[in-house]
Parts: sequence; C-alpha cells; structure tokens
Amino acid sequence: MKQYIRAELELYKKNRINVIMGLCGLFLYALLLLFSGIGGSSYCAAISIIGFVDVLLFLIPLYLSPASYWRNRQKVCISSEQFILILGESKRTYVKVRIAGFAAIYLMVTGITAFMQIPAYLIAGEQYSVYGFGIEIVLVTAFAFLSLPVLCLVQARFLSVAIPLWSGFCGGFAGGFLGTADAVESSKEEFQTYLIFMIVTVSIGILSMGYRYWKTIREERGGKSLKRGV
Repeated sequence: MKQYIRAELELYKKNRINVIMGLCGLFLYALLLLFSGIGGSSYCAAISIIGFVDVLLFLIPLYLSPASYWRNRQKVCISSEQFILILGESKRTYVKVRIAGFAAIYLMVTGITAFMQIPAYLIAGEQYSVYGFGIEIVLVTAFAFLSLPVLCLVQARFLSVAIPLWSGFCGGFAGGFLGTADAVESSKEEFQTYLIFMIVTVSIGILSMGYRYWKTIREERGGKSLKRGV
C-alpha cells in the first residue's frame, strides 16, 4: 500500500497548476481567517467557501491525471483511474487511496482553520465568537462532503466535465443558501442552520463513498469468479 501511495504522490505532483493554485488558495484562506473574529458570522460563512474551493483544488489532481490529448480541437483530460489501472493498480486500492487522500486534504484545511483561531482571537479580543469558528468548520465540511457524490459515482471518463459543472452548481447553491441563512437573528441560530445542512451532506457523502467501495469490491470479486470459470 505504501508503494502505491508513494507512486500516486509522484503522479499527484505532476499536476503542478492545481497544486500551486491550491497552495495559493490555502495562503489566502489562512490570511482571511485572521479577521474571522471581527468579521462576524456572515464573513465566516463567506470565507468558508474559499476553504471549500481549496479542498476541491487539492482533490482534483487525485481524480484527473496530468495526461491529456486533443480531439476535434477540444482538450480531453485522462482521469487518474484510467491512467493508474493501466499501470496495474487494483480498483480497490485506487478507491482506498482516494478515501485516504480526501481525509488528509479535509483534515489539512480544517486543521489550518482551527489553528488560525488563535491569532484571530488575539486580534478580535472580546469580540471573538466561537460560533464563527463553528460556522467555518461546518460549512467547509458540508461542501467538501457534497463533492463526494460526483467524485465517487460519476464514471471516470466524464469527470473532466462533471467536476466543473458540479463546482458551479455548489457555488450557486452556496450563494443562495448562505444568503437565506444569513437572515436569521443570531450567530447561534445561523450555526444551527448550517449544522443541519452539514449533517445532510456528510450523510450523502459517506453513503456515496461507501457505495463506491462496495461496488468496487463486488466488481473485483465478479472478475475473479469469471476468471475461475474460464
């Protein structure tokens, strides 16, 4: 398993543009977190979208390889699954690496969110509210897990189209949803609204990931049974 992770890490680094954009986004996100204590709940909700975009930027290289070709004047990106399976990695290992990669990226972004609360508290002083931190964590978590249905369920050859479309949908949905939730009177009520949303999206994301893993195991066992029958 370590050998596969090491090999995939080298492939991951080849997506330099996404990695560089992700690092730049992470720096911007950390910088904005400095003022989350004085910005209020609306500010915390807004910058959490940047945290989600950053999660997505780091996730994309896990699913889209740097390999591509041109077809009818249109650039076609080859998915990591198509590329890696040709090299001999099993489907089950592929899914395990993606689950581990998602967990690592999610923990990195939420860990930075938590760490930056220290300087945010020092800047805001008595004005600092723990509900702002809660809103940031809850929304980053909600939108990160909302991306899993596409990443786990869409066929590999359609991911290069599905990811941008789903990202646009999430952006539009986030704008409308955050505007509606912002109409509540207190940060506590706003946090509770977002918490319910997070519970729903996390449940959907976990179910999508679990279904993908179960389907992969079933496909591998079906292939082995077919080989034995032959």
